Amino acid sequence: MRFAYAGTARFAELVLQGLADAGSVPVAVVTNPDRPRGRHGTPQPPPIATLAQTLGVPVLQPEDLSDPEGLQALQAHGPDVLVACAYGQIIRQPVLDAVESIVVHPSLVPRWRGAAPVERALMAGETELGVCTLRMTAAVDEGPVGDERRVHVPREADAGRAYELLAPAAVAGVLATLERIAAGTQEWRPQEGEATYAAKIGAADKVIDWTRPATAIADQVRALSPHIGAVTELAGRRTRIWRASPGQGPLPAVTADRLVIAAGDGWLDVHELQQEGRTRVGAAEFLRGAGRSLVSP
Repeated sequence: MRFAYAGTARFAELVLQGLADAGSVPVAVVTNPDRPRGRHGTPQPPPIATLAQTLGVPVLQPEDLSDPEGLQALQAHGPDVLVACAYGQIIRQPVLDAVESIVVHPSLVPRWRGAAPVERALMAGETELGVCTLRMTAAVDEGPVGDERRVHVPREADAGRAYELLAPAAVAGVLATLERIAAGTQEWRPQEGEATYAAKIGAADKVIDWTRPATAIADQVRALSPHIGAVTELAGRRTRIWRASPGQGPLPAVTADRLVIAAGDGWLDVHELQQEGRTRVGAAEFLRGAGRSLVSP
């Protein structure tokens, strides 16, 4: 079956690589236009565009796929199905009318519909995650379910690792769905249960509230790592905490190689952090340098 693939984020890249490894290559990859990146703001393509080129797949980068020009470019490649995965744009009715469309969503819908399902699930302390393929509708993430696969994600895994664990399930779900569509046997069931919304991560979601329990803060840190970062102030500078683990009981003493911060319930053992304008470092290196004022005498 000829399918096109729309994706932009890292998860979409992982799934595209998995599809290619399974011998299923799309007729075209649709992704976002080049955006300014880096210190000099030079426009650069999303990494998935580079992967598509490596696979020998044509790349389309419309500002809006639903505009006549974008839709015409897609149709020129003759896909039977459009598979969307972490695309970052709303695909509107003109596309849905023109080509059968499915979406890969990394949650067990209707739980965690929306832009940040994995991050929100991890922030909530969940370990039972999953991937669904949905028939795309105008209402985002509300279409009927064609395939569902559950994936256990260890409590200590960050979002980057969670996406890696979810990608093989997504690949298997897409391949099975496409096979059933081609055979005319695909069945779609309505979503069941209480819906929850996974809103895009905003500025307030990044800030650490040290009055919260240490386990909740650790979940926040892992949910926002390695791509966003949980934020606090240390040694007088805005600091992102990238890796940490929670602890209970009496607060350990801060030493020359261990950074421990009290929380509302327990404490957080900080393993990796990054002050604004500086590189990521381990706790020991931080305490030898910028954070040496935090070390107890």
